[in-house]
Amino acid sequence: MLVFVPLDPAGLAQWAQSGIRDVTGFAATPSFLDTFDLPVADSEDADLTLLELAGIEGLLRHGRRLVAVGQFAADGIEPAEFGAVAADGVSWESIESLFADNPVGAQAATAVHAILPESTLEAAWEDEAVTDLLRTTELLWHGPSEWEGLV
Repeated sequence: MLVFVPLDPAGLAQWAQSGIRDVTGFAATPSFLDTFDLPVADSEDADLTLLELAGIEGLLRHGRRLVAVGQFAADGIEPAEFGAVAADGVSWESIESLFADNPVGAQAATAVHAILPESTLEAAWEDEAVTDLLRTTELLWHGPSEWEGLV
């Protein structure tokens, strides 16, 4: 399954250098598809929503939107409605792409992070400032070999 993993820069560097990492992330699980009323897992709408969720989770946990995307097996965890998954021993070679803010997006994300109270993903997803951030910025694609420029 395609999994979107929020990371901090140190976690990204550790994974790229060691080659193996236990991860939590987001995937198009049946609960996720039902929650977001999406007909199929393999769709642009599902991928964009999962990228946004992983970016928000990264912002909440690490103060930054940095997401690795890869194909690997993972098991569902809570919050199931958001497609949360976990996997042990994921190989760096399974990572297909990385996403991060450009400088303008990073500045906007930092501003949103500063005004978000300690929050759950569900509460942040509904927050007007987060909605505005998602509407006005987008994460930029990077290849896995570009990881050093993101840390």
